Amino acid sequence: MSAIHRGDTRAAIHRANLVPPGLLYGRLDALHPYLILREHVVDRLYHRNVGYWKANLEGLDHLGESDRAELLVDYLGHSEQQLVAAAEKMTKDGKYELAASLLESSIARFGRTEPLTKAERLVYLKLMEKYQNTDPFKYILYSAKIGEQTSAIASK
Repeated sequence: MSAIHRGDTRAAIHRANLVPPGLLYGRLDALHPYLILREHVVDRLYHRNVGYWKANLEGLDHLGESDRAELLVDYLGHSEQQLVAAAEKMTKDGKYELAASLLESSIARFGRTEPLTKAERLVYLKLMEKYQNTDPFKYILYSAKIGEQTSAIASK
């Protein structure tokens, strides 16, 4: 809560990788469930305490994916091929969320072309791989994004 009251961004709070004092000592059974839910708890607390308009003016505009694509294409002069290459480089560098964001904007501008769809599939597979053991919510949503079937959990 102190980070929120200081005006830290939600991204900065997530990057801090917060763990409550004492969680690692004597309560190892709580560590894995905490790590699975931590990001979602931070998101909820942040939204509840900050509201619609953030300290950094986030929430005041109404920009969408097509607006971000307009910036990249019409004002910065990037082509679809350049955006796909940038997304592929981000994916190679492990910047999967950033690549997914770029691809969402690119698809809003160019549609579901073969190069964009191929790059999108790869980045969401990487996101599924990244979160398969730590965040079931993200794993399910990322798999649904690309129409990837998830295996059922076996009952005991």
